[in-house]
Amino acid sequence: MKAKNSSSMLASNNVISHRDLEPKNVMWRQDIPIIIDWESAGYINPMHDLVETAVYWSVDSSGSINEEKFLAFISGYKKRVGSLTANWEVVLDIGFAGKLDWLEYSLKRSLWIECTDIEEQLVGTSQVIWTLEALKQYENMISDIKNWLNT
Repeated sequence: MKAKNSSSMLASNNVISHRDLEPKNVMWRQDIPIIIDWESAGYINPMHDLVETAVYWSVDSSGSINEEKFLAFISGYKKRVGSLTANWEVVLDIGFAGKLDWLEYSLKRSLWIECTDIEEQLVGTSQVIWTLEALKQYENMISDIKNWLNT
């Protein structure tokens, strides 16, 4: 319930975005980024999109967030647009809710509720496992991110 209320608090300031701009969705050709995998594109609050993208580009292979990379990403954005104003707790709650939504979708595929073949079912099952780990990692980094954003 908290996530739905939080989501509506940010809804009035939405923009159109890729919404999944992690490194695997950016291909490089002669130092020019080519953004792929647009299936998640849609409306999103810009501060939520900023934080999620900064996290994507700051997390290492073990799931730990690198403070220097995160703050460099945020700093680069600030240089372009100016100061940032947001209720960071709400922004981070919505990030958590998004991961829970992905878990629900993956569970439905894994359990053959929204699934058309065995390959999709297996992908769903692997995504359930991945998402549970991602939720734990996100929970562990939320307080650090909140502190970094509020300084």
